[in-house]
Amino acid sequence: MKQGARLFLKPQQFFNQLQWSPHHWFILLTFLVVSGIEAHLGQQSSLYRWFADSLSAQTGINSEITLWLVVSTKLALIVASSYITSFLIWMVGSLIGERNSQRVLFRRLAVVFTVVLSAYTAQYLKSFYPWMETVSFFLYTWGLLLGYFAIREQFNLTHFETSIVGVFAIVLVFCS
Repeated sequence: MKQGARLFLKPQQFFNQLQWSPHHWFILLTFLVVSGIEAHLGQQSSLYRWFADSLSAQTGINSEITLWLVVSTKLALIVASSYITSFLIWMVGSLIGERNSQRVLFRRLAVVFTVVLSAYTAQYLKSFYPWMETVSFFLYTWGLLLGYFAIREQFNLTHFETSIVGVFAIVLVFCS
């Protein structure tokens, strides 16, 4: 509970202590759950349905099964792109700052990606609950702040260097 409160009250200290956390499996599980929720809510998209119907017409497989395949593929792509993004951030950060543990960066960025993915997922619900747009904005802002602290703590960078790696990270996230 103290770690959870520290995430909001003292994010820099939270990310500094995250490398010693014995509960890193919980962080990764939370990311996977949020990814699954996003993939499930995203299946309402007409693009998903169109792609599933096209796949069904070409292969002759039931459209519900092809929709499941499309959603599962998206979930796999979310996880793979987060790994690739983390690895590229680690490479650039290691070139500019101190070279540290890749595993610790992955833990730190798993928290950041979970918050950002939650913000993205909250946007699906804004048509049902208008206040979710405010929640989404808050989560995006908090994700940017957490990402800044995660990168700065990981590579022991100055504010300017952290901003450079941060802009690179933002471009990677939007491209993925």
